[in-house]
Amino acid sequence: MVDELLMHGMIKKILKNPFVAKLGKIAGSLTERVKTWNLRSLWLQLSLSAILLVMVVICVEAWQTYNELIADFREKLAVGKVHPSEEPPIAIAIAQSLGIFAVSIGLFTSFYSLRKRLSSIRRARITMIVLWFASIGVLVAWLPTDFSQNFRDIQMSRIGEDPSVVAYLGKLFLIGVLILSFPLIARWHYRSSIMDQYVIRNFLLPFIFTLIGFVAIWFIFDLTDNGPDFVAAKAGLGTIMEFYFIQLPQVILFVLPVTLLLSLLYSLSRMSASNELISMLGAGRSMMRVLRPLFVIGLYCSLVCLVFKYHWAPRSEGTKKAMLQSIHDGDFKDQQSNKKKKKTRWAKLGWMYVNPVDRRTWFVGRVPLDFTRKTMGSVAIWQFDENNNLLTSWRGNSATWFFGNRTWKLYRGKTYTYGADGIPTIQSWDSLEIPEWRETPWKVVSASLNPEHMGILGLSTYLRTNADYDRKQLAPYRTNWWYCWAEPFSCLVMVLVSAPLGIVYSRRGVMGGVAASIFIFASMYLLRGTFLAFGQGGQLPAFVAAWATNFIFAAIGAMLLYYRSQNRQPPSIKTIIDGSFFRKLLGRA
Repeated sequence: MVDELLMHGMIKKILKNPFVAKLGKIAGSLTERVKTWNLRSLWLQLSLSAILLVMVVICVEAWQTYNELIADFREKLAVGKVHPSEEPPIAIAIAQSLGIFAVSIGLFTSFYSLRKRLSSIRRARITMIVLWFASIGVLVAWLPTDFSQNFRDIQMSRIGEDPSVVAYLGKLFLIGVLILSFPLIARWHYRSSIMDQYVIRNFLLPFIFTLIGFVAIWFIFDLTDNGPDFVAAKAGLGTIMEFYFIQLPQVILFVLPVTLLLSLLYSLSRMSASNELISMLGAGRSMMRVLRPLFVIGLYCSLVCLVFKYHWAPRSEGTKKAMLQSIHDGDFKDQQSNKKKKKTRWAKLGWMYVNPVDRRTWFVGRVPLDFTRKTMGSVAIWQFDENNNLLTSWRGNSATWFFGNRTWKLYRGKTYTYGADGIPTIQSWDSLEIPEWRETPWKVVSASLNPEHMGILGLSTYLRTNADYDRKQLAPYRTNWWYCWAEPFSCLVMVLVSAPLGIVYSRRGVMGGVAASIFIFASMYLLRGTFLAFGQGGQLPAFVAAWATNFIFAAIGAMLLYYRSQNRQPPSIKTIIDGSFFRKLLGRA
């Protein structure tokens, strides 16, 4: 009891201290000010702060890289090894700095929208200004950097390919559209009616939770599967984060259609059970008008998936396999001792290429994932005569192609020259130059590329470079080129199908819509795989194989929407199978 009284008296003395009392007043005023903040604006500020932090890190790295390059350039220029026109460009670092400046303006402007006393119209205007500044800043930092780093390689054939400039510019265009879509979507949301905003709110909550849930489940399962390999290879946190960040576009592309399906069924069936949809229809709104914001969301999800599918999502699977192979080979253990040493990631181990014109056969032990490095590992080359007799063979630890003089250079290997008796003469060398061979790195290893791991940019380059191949050889690549355009629009098709199935007027109808949606979802994946197999085998035209599934189920969704808008029950599977639906339809006609 005495101890408690002493403690109580000590606390009272501390609280009466002028400095502590002043801190208490400041804390109280801050608490009252925080209570007046708008939580949506606070989330916007946190997002902008995260984006700004990432941009600052990238910008600092860009300036460091430029300073290193310019110092090396000045040393070589002093001894006459380089021409003054080869000075490293400063455009990337300047673009990054301008982007940070624009995003910073948006972040500081967003502080004004934290107060709750602002009217909704004024807060919407401030939010629009913030989003425009942030989007323009990201655009200024991203597009010039990407253009400066890649356009020279796209314009000039450095590994013997015929790159598609149009496909590369299409990538930049889609990235720009996606970045600028954020303020445009916000503008559409603020200008939409109260009913549209209510429908969107009811949909977004289950959509966000379902998407996060699917991604979290995938992450847990994948980490459980690959975690022991990370521990054995002593991979750092940065390597693990890079491994999963690279896969994120492919995962989102895969789970987004089923996420739309489940969230639409949940939100629309709940609104139907509470008679909210009936009230909207009774107020004079048509079914299509009520569902219009959901169609816009489906179209926007298709745009997001198209940007991912254009380049990043197909490459993520190949990059995942290459990183796992590097982990198994122990490359990350070597990187810890020398962090600046960058290991080559291999797309394929073991590839044979035959040049029937020059009678040469190539074996590449390790095919690089990044062709810009132009180095292939464990190369063996055999030269035959007209009678298929072996004349010479070259075996090197690695091989590099120089596009300027179109010369191959082999490193650390041997040359075997065979005489008439078949006994070879062996010559060892550290490096060997072989000029004027018509083989290029792209010709040698491009056929080893999996078309499913190539985006539109890579597939366009492959089809242009290998246009002399026959139709059957190019069928898998043409089919996957069209499929890169078709797969993202499965999000819009899923909205067309699931929206009428989620609108019900009884508990029995809810279960029927769920069962029909599951059946349709499984049928979509089954038909998609079947059509793609026929297209890749050359039995179907590439366009038909890629788009047939979308066209079929878009027609089914349009029919279901028609019946639901007319307040009529759609035909059941039983009536379709026994033919009574078609007999009734023909009799009515």
